[in-house]
Amino acid sequence: MVVSIHNKLINTAAREVLKPIKMVRKGQSRLWLDDNGWWVAIAEFQPSQWSKGSYLNVAVSWQWYPRADYAYDLANRESAFVEFENEESFMLQARSLAEQAKQRVLYYRDELSNPQRAKQFVLANTAGGSQHIWAGLNKGMICLHARDFALARLFFAEALACKDDRAWAIQVKTFIQQLMSLTPAEQLMFVKRTVAQSRQLKKRPAIEIAFGDEPK
Repeated sequence: MVVSIHNKLINTAAREVLKPIKMVRKGQSRLWLDDNGWWVAIAEFQPSQWSKGSYLNVAVSWQWYPRADYAYDLANRESAFVEFENEESFMLQARSLAEQAKQRVLYYRDELSNPQRAKQFVLANTAGGSQHIWAGLNKGMICLHARDFALARLFFAEALACKDDRAWAIQVKTFIQQLMSLTPAEQLMFVKRTVAQSRQLKKRPAIEIAFGDEPK
């Protein structure tokens, strides 16, 4: 398969900037992944249907629900479209996009490095109110990570109270009900197993999952 010059330049810039911070390219795509066990950061050099070039999106994908795809749970468009005009200028622009991706990923690493800090960050940045199932699930999960079991139950209850009755919503509610039937210690083990399952569905390597562990 012939790779266009602008794609080559994007790949080169991403490899030079993101590989040193241990990000890995997803196959031959324009996605670069930062694997942190229970969450994965995604740097997406998004193409356009009409022009050669790239947008830049950076997202966090939680791994605590079993799914084969990467949900963009916390996501930002970091750059407007950068259009390819010539090799020299676009190489500089691609490098700039990669550097922006790097800084955003490092920011996420920092914010999510400590359970209590991660809880505050996720609660403050998760979109969706009490009628949003994913918001309730994700807020509840980050509270479990911080061992705030009482607040977790409140967010899970909000998710269960959502009126959405589509098939996927019923599946999520069933998942939450199963989780809520467990003791706190069992809940943490349940989430670790679910993360492992979710990672397996995405063909991520098996690793030890540090979720909700007691501070050392």
